Parts: sequence; C-alpha cells; structure tokens
Amino acid sequence: MEINVHKFQEAVLAGTFEHTEVHLTAAAFKKDGVDAAMAKVFADVRRGIEKDQLIQADLVIDFPEPTTITVETGVINLPFTNVNKITNFLEPDEIVPVRVYLIVTSPFINVSGLRIDEAATAADYLQDFATINDQMMVSIQEKLDHIQTEMDKPKEIVKEVPANKRKPTAKTSPRRTATKKRTTTRKTTKKTTAASKAATKTTTAKKTATRKTTKK
Repeated sequence: MEINVHKFQEAVLAGTFEHTEVHLTAAAFKKDGVDAAMAKVFADVRRGIEKDQLIQADLVIDFPEPTTITVETGVINLPFTNVNKITNFLEPDEIVPVRVYLIVTSPFINVSGLRIDEAATAADYLQDFATINDQMMVSIQEKLDHIQTEMDKPKEIVKEVPANKRKPTAKTSPRRTATKKRTTTRKTTKKTTAASKAATKTTTAKKTATRKTTKK
C-alpha cells in the first residue's frame, strides 16, 4: 500500500479517512486490562488497510487525565494532527509506503505528552498482523505501567504561610521621599545664598554712593 504525500495530506485535512473510537473506564482498565479493547482497535485497523483506506483507531482510557492509545496509518512518524509538517521531511510529489504507527497521548507519558512509534509498513502488517499486534501490546503495557506510576506519585503540596507569620515587605517609599526633600532643601539653600549675595552687593553699592555724596 503506497500513497502520494500530497494526496495523503489532502485526505487527512479533508477528514476522508476512517476513524473509530473505543472508551474504557478506569475501573474496567484496572479490572480487565486493555486486551479486549485493543483487540477491537486492531481489528478496525486491519479492516481499513485491507480496503486501502487510511484509518485512525483510538482507545480512550477515561482516567481523570485521559490516556489515548491510537493506531493509525501514515507516511512518517507524525500524527494526523501534525499533517501540515510532513512536507518539511518529504516532497509533496513523493510516492511512499503507508505505515502503521502506535501513538500514546497522555500528560504522564513524557514532557511533550505524546509518544509515537512505527509498528510496521501496512503491507507487512497484513502479512503478519498477529505478531505485530502482540508486539504493540507489549509496548502498550510498558507505557501504561509508566503512566500509572507517574499518576500514582504524590503531588507536591504548597503550604500557604499564615498572614501573621509572613515577613514584612521592604518599603522603599519613605527613602525616596527623604531624597526628594533633601534635594528640595539644597535647591532652596542655593537660592537663599544667591539672594543674600545680591542683597549684600546692593547694600555695598548704597554705602559707596553715600560716601561719595558726603565728600562733595
């Protein structure tokens, strides 16, 4: 099964691919596991490939933070949601094999919240789907164990400090005000000094004029 890269993008963007979705409660997951639910997902994927139909088959485990296990057919290890980025790696006119990818989406899987792995080409999947399904189940169980471990970790509790025990916040306003006052005082002093000098000069001038008049 092969496809033109541009036609693949068009099909995904137009939504002309098969999509199936199975939901599993957290309680059912803990009791029975995911084997039965994934059997339905694998059957949907096989049926889609046999019809030469692109497919995205989801299993959603309804944890408080849901985990989605997706098996979808694509042309590169990018999920359908990132289909626009494919031409960063492949030429639009390339004819490439359709491949089967296993995608796990969860905030607990890794920092990005998404893990994608290639399982096989679509052609190889049809030839030996039982073995490839078993391989995917091993990978799924490992990832779910990791997710369960991360979910069970205690969350950090941030304790709020009581108001009467909080450290006082440093106040800077009084210092700034004092600086302004000092500046104002200096300016006033300078003006007063200048006025005093002017007054002194005036007085001296008057005395000089008086002396000159007396001599006459």
